[in-house]
Amino acid sequence: MKIRVLSIAFMISLIAAVSYGYTGSFSGRWSGTIALLYDVDVSMKENNGKVNGIVSTEIGDIPLKEGVINGSIITFKPFSYNGIAVSYVKGKVDGDNMEVVVGFQGTDFKGTLKRVK
Repeated sequence: MKIRVLSIAFMISLIAAVSYGYTGSFSGRWSGTIALLYDVDVSMKENNGKVNGIVSTEIGDIPLKEGVINGSIITFKPFSYNGIAVSYVKGKVDGDNMEVVVGFQGTDFKGTLKRVK
């Protein structure tokens, strides 16, 4: 009976760790290339369950606001900045790498960012 209770407790802890293990892991600085063309440097910080940040690019700094974390995935809602309409920004963290997809004018621009230490 004790082994069964311990096994159930361990499984619940493992599920919680997997589900919530990435909370805050988006915070920090990330750098990489989107669509093999656009070098970006992203700084993000989690605050009260939302993630805000700045994307620094050749065309200037673009704010990211109220990103929502779901496990290892972060999603930013559509936004417009200086006439540039972005349909979505999604990122998936795997260790110190983040696969990113940016929806812009009906096209997915993909890239990989690496955590800057």
